[in-house]
Amino acid sequence: MKIKKDQIYISPSDLNNFVSCKYHSFNDLNAHEKKLKKKEPSEDMKLWRRYGDEHEAKHLKLLKEKYSNNITIDSTKSDDERFNATTDAIKKGFDLIYKAYFIEGKFRGEADFLIKTKEKSELGDYSYEVYDTKVTKNLKPKHVLQITAYSYLISKITGILPKLMYLIDGKSEYHSYKVFEFLDYFNFTKIKFENFIVEEKKEKLYPESCNHCNYCIWQDECLKIWDGDNYINQVARINKSQIIKLKKEGIDTVEKLAKANIENIKSKINKLSLERLYQQANLQEEKRLTGKSKYVVLEQIEGQGFYKMPQTNDGDLFFDIEGFPESNKRNLEYLHGLYFKEKGKKIFKYFYVEDNTRESEFKIFKDLINFLKKRFDQYPDAYIYHYNDYETRALKELASEYSGVFPEGNNLVDFLLRNQKFVDLYRVVEHTLRTSERDLSLKSLEKFYRKEREATIKTAADSIRLYDNWCSTNDDKIRNDIIHYNEEDCVSTGDLRDFLLDLKPDDIPFFTPKFDDEDEEKKSQVRKNPNKKTVQEIEEEELKLIDKLNKSKNDKVIIENLIDLVGFHRREAKPDNWRYYDRLDKTPELLEDDSECLANCIFKEEIIDKETDKTKYIYQFQTQNFKIKEGDYAQELFEENNYGKVGEIIEDEDDGNFVEIISNNKGKPPEIFTFKPGGSPPTDPIREALNKFLGAYAESKDFKYKCGLDILENNFPDVLNIKKGNKIFDEKKDLIKEAQNTAKNLNSSYLLVQGPPGAGKTYLSAHMIVSLIKAGKKVGVTSNSHKAINNLLKQVEEISDFEFRGFKKISKKEDRLNGKFIEDINKIGKEGYDPYSLFAGTAWLFCNEALNQKVDYLFIDEAGQVSLANTLAMCTATKNIVLIGDQMQLSQPIKGTHPGIAGKSSLEYLLEGYDTIPAEKGIFLNETRRLNKNICEFISSSFYESRLKPHPVTSERYVKLNLDNIKDEGINFIPMSHENNTQKSIEETDYIKNLIEKIIGKRCKDSGDTKERSLDLNDILIVAPFNMQVNSLARNLPINSKVGTIDKFQGQEAKIVFISMTSSDPENIPRNKDFLFSRNRLNVGISRAECTTIILFNPNLLNTSCQKIEEMRLINNFCKLLKYQIE
Repeated sequence: MKIKKDQIYISPSDLNNFVSCKYHSFNDLNAHEKKLKKKEPSEDMKLWRRYGDEHEAKHLKLLKEKYSNNITIDSTKSDDERFNATTDAIKKGFDLIYKAYFIEGKFRGEADFLIKTKEKSELGDYSYEVYDTKVTKNLKPKHVLQITAYSYLISKITGILPKLMYLIDGKSEYHSYKVFEFLDYFNFTKIKFENFIVEEKKEKLYPESCNHCNYCIWQDECLKIWDGDNYINQVARINKSQIIKLKKEGIDTVEKLAKANIENIKSKINKLSLERLYQQANLQEEKRLTGKSKYVVLEQIEGQGFYKMPQTNDGDLFFDIEGFPESNKRNLEYLHGLYFKEKGKKIFKYFYVEDNTRESEFKIFKDLINFLKKRFDQYPDAYIYHYNDYETRALKELASEYSGVFPEGNNLVDFLLRNQKFVDLYRVVEHTLRTSERDLSLKSLEKFYRKEREATIKTAADSIRLYDNWCSTNDDKIRNDIIHYNEEDCVSTGDLRDFLLDLKPDDIPFFTPKFDDEDEEKKSQVRKNPNKKTVQEIEEEELKLIDKLNKSKNDKVIIENLIDLVGFHRREAKPDNWRYYDRLDKTPELLEDDSECLANCIFKEEIIDKETDKTKYIYQFQTQNFKIKEGDYAQELFEENNYGKVGEIIEDEDDGNFVEIISNNKGKPPEIFTFKPGGSPPTDPIREALNKFLGAYAESKDFKYKCGLDILENNFPDVLNIKKGNKIFDEKKDLIKEAQNTAKNLNSSYLLVQGPPGAGKTYLSAHMIVSLIKAGKKVGVTSNSHKAINNLLKQVEEISDFEFRGFKKISKKEDRLNGKFIEDINKIGKEGYDPYSLFAGTAWLFCNEALNQKVDYLFIDEAGQVSLANTLAMCTATKNIVLIGDQMQLSQPIKGTHPGIAGKSSLEYLLEGYDTIPAEKGIFLNETRRLNKNICEFISSSFYESRLKPHPVTSERYVKLNLDNIKDEGINFIPMSHENNTQKSIEETDYIKNLIEKIIGKRCKDSGDTKERSLDLNDILIVAPFNMQVNSLARNLPINSKVGTIDKFQGQEAKIVFISMTSSDPENIPRNKDFLFSRNRLNVGISRAECTTIILFNPNLLNTSCQKIEEMRLINNFCKLLKYQIE
């Protein structure tokens, strides 16, 4: 930021600082007047900048060699001279422009490189794209925002927005980004920043701690303010929501909280949390006044704190992992450190990567596992101590990802978790000590049990930055500094363990594991099904399969992909097992943050239902995310007893949240009840079918699953009479006939059909199915959900002009089709499959050996939600496969960590990042009969590369609302003003309620009708992201209103759709941003509407510092919606 003669000039870097923290920009503006002092850059930061300059110079040399027609803009000239020189160079068409300088009013910036492209612009048959060098391997949102700014500035000269922009990372890898996917976010933040600069009320701005603090040049200034004010954010483990609530009560300092009568605090803060904060404030106040650090030992609760401390063992290990964040991937775990005793001596052992690659990460993981295996063979009663849960999370991800090629790692981590060999000392400290320090970090606690550290690296952030530095330089000193830092953490963990044991009361027994080394649940499964393979047998089978694949002479790339797929279903099931053991180590209160559970429910009353004569137990619970639903088994997590079924669940922040247990008369449930999440169904048949496919490919003898091979090789579909790579069908001809002919001409291959909202994919698919059956083919229909299968089957029965025998395989009554001539069956009778022309069911049906190659065509609906592994497994049943879906709508849910392609759906894999299907790969249904012109324009440009068009029939349909500001057609954005809303917004509920009252009875017309009619509740859908808001809406809106989450309404439509985003701001988003801002969910939500979408959200939701590039891409779509704001 430059301030000259009262004029403020800003750059993309200033914009990044504003996005990260408004107070950074506030200090930039006031630095001179207030004589603020910047934090001095550390030596490693100075070195880092030097490496950055060298990295840029290296690529300048390379690019000059490639583009001889180049020019460098002289950076010593004035801003205006540099801008004029840049404009002149662009107009002259240089191939490479270095240090291009841009000016738009008071916004200006310098790009590393502009490279000429063949994209036409106002200047002629060329334009330019931005390339920027970054010495880091860890590319961040701020880097993308910067090149988006430069791309925007280029367009002001060329008259055209570049399609792509590039970052060159510290390993000289090029990363491309689509400019339009970030432009609206850039414009939104730029306008916000420019308004911030001129607004007067910013003088009242107060600094709040955030993720930017450790990297901020003004950090010391903020710390000075907080210390001087004794600000309440200094209380250890206080969160922002609690700060806001306490400040509303007039409690804005540590002293005020310490002196408060917490019984009089009305804000909705968990009682136990409030008591903890109060006690913590008193300890910190005492230190502030006396200057002395202090800790107190808490009263112990059985199962927590000291009760988690095992007896010492000579084989005990003290463990710490260093990880490096990577964009849109899990961390790269580059260093494992262990501190232990060996023959009476204390030893530090480490495993450090040779380079920044996953191959090197895998090698040190193998080395670590081999060491641990020997250690526990020698010391079976030993434990692994660590501080906080990063180590166990990282090991689980590593074990899962590499389980296919290294099952020993998965087995050992599984063994250690089952036998509760990990001791998280953070959890122990949390329930044993309260200290006068401002946090519970290892470094803060060390003053109570060890001397000050020797290592030059002081924080995890420092180690990450230095590792990034090492990746670019391979400097041995940096590497040694990182290793020494890790050693200090390991040694400190050991010292902390000893300190806690000294404090532990003698009358508290040492911890002993609850489970034996063989999982009781698995033994129980074997007892129920003696033919079921053991985990060991499955792993041996997979190892043999991998060995067979490695020996195959087939395409090595395909072989690598197939090896990645081995063990997919085991990896998917593993997180549920591991999370179960994690949960046993937590208290019911902590489990309130676990969205799979419904935790810490307190018994309130027992009642007898007079109608059913069943006993019901009523429990009350704190507001929390959960997936437990009515009808689930009421199984208590810690007791493992089943007490019946879950009854009605009522969520209401004002009147209380309640859940019923409908008793099975097997005993009274405990006073505190935590509902255990249900497990996933066993996938053994699917796993075995996948292994059959993989094994057949490895053998290469008479490989009969060609359709699966075409998918795997990502070939163009093999269609008779069409050359591979040519368009598959003629869009100008009759769509249904073309699709029917294409399907009939499939030559043991696959076909993709992408159906955007309202494009008629179900209708088209049904016509294809009926024509194939009429031609004597046997057709299968499958999907992940019975609902999707039934939807397609109903359409098949509706359009079929003849009857045929078909069946739908079901296991539950609620999955029935109740069709006209397609039967619902539980088992195949003696007559077998031969009499049937149509088979329908989930993947389990088509992985049955009895159906091997019995199906001519298999239609997979909602294929974007079906894993590639399941698709290939089902290829064993069929000669041809038709994948129907839309990867831009709801995607497949993945739990496990998978290598390579294994975690993708079949559509993700085949489309390789395309938003729409290319004409040579399948059928893109480019006309929507649902979305009118205005809604379609947004949906098409945001999600479908502008290929989706409204069918003329959509113009025949309309609503006449006659409401001020609300448009009858298209999207209406309603900006809401509210605070501290997390999962429920009364303000949005009231707004929707009032608007619906005005809408009901207004006039509308349906397509094909000649007369208007009155709007009723059937013409309206109301969508919200959270169950609590859904419940709030359902209680307050008229009876029979259609209210639900996005998942409930996929496939449905209505004249008018309301979307309530609910949360007030980024700090109040209860789940991660990926969920709330999901592109797919936004697409599904808006595209349910035939005429009008009314979306409500607080614009403050967009005031977020993105932590991942993908987050910025998601929020960009919501920034686009701002242009639809009502007047």
